Formats: sequence, structure tokens, C-alpha cells
Amino acid sequence: MDDVTDAQIQKSLNTELNRTQVFKAKESAGKSGSFFFFSYDKKFLIKTMNDRELAVFLDALPTYLYHLKKYPASLIARIYGIFTVRMENIVPVHLLLMANSAQVGGPVEFCFDLKGSIINREVKKSEITKGGTLKDVNLQDLVKDEVFLLF
Repeated sequence: MDDVTDAQIQKSLNTELNRTQVFKAKESAGKSGSFFFFSYDKKFLIKTMNDRELAVFLDALPTYLYHLKKYPASLIARIYGIFTVRMENIVPVHLLLMANSAQVGGPVEFCFDLKGSIINREVKKSEITKGGTLKDVNLQDLVKDEVFLLF
């Protein structure tokens, strides 16, 4: 997908080059308990998933792939793989490998973490920072005043 090769992924996820990024992952922990980090070159993002999130994604996978085939220019996140890491005496961990959606080629005015819910899904105006990530309710508020998403 997107002409991304195994060699590109391997280079971006090189353990030595990502050492600092991995240790920063704890700083990025979200409310869900999952954490994520960007590869050192900012091309990829790795995020943990729980069993329920994995099941939802696998259920939606045929629709997701259909959408990407029908709309190859879609800005929907490109997911390149989901891997389960199993180690003795440790609960398996699901890792989602995806493209960094912020690298779409043009300036990014807004960044959103959308969950499809309005419950606890707003960044208060006093907490909004330049380059910060907004949520579902913030998107709803923005589209009331300005049309910036075209379908």
C-alpha cells in the first residue's frame, strides 16, 4: 500500500535509531492506557491496542480496505500491520503500525484524535496549544463556523 516497502519500514523502525523514541513512549500514554511512539524519522507510528480494539478493527477491515481501494487519495490513516508480541509470563501485546498521517504533503492546520463519541471528547479552549491535538467535540464546533472538510 502507498508503495511502502519492507526495507523502508525496517529502516524507520531500526532499534538503535529509535532508542530515544521508545523511552519517550511512556510520556505519550493516553487515558485508554495505550501508548504510542513515532519512529525516529516520523514516518510511522506504533500504538498498542487492547483485545477489544483489535476485534473491532478486524471486523471493520474489509470495509477499510474497500474504502482505500475506492478512494486512494483518502486521508484516512494508513495501517500497514498489526502484530502481537508474545513473551513468556507476560500478557500478549498488540501493536498497530501505521503511517504518520501528519505527513500528507501540505501544512496541517488542525490535528484530531477522533473516537466517534462526544463523551469526554473535547479539549477546552484554555487547554488548546498550537500544534496540539483536538477531539470530536472540537471538530463539531469548527465545522459550525467553517467548512474545511470536503467529501
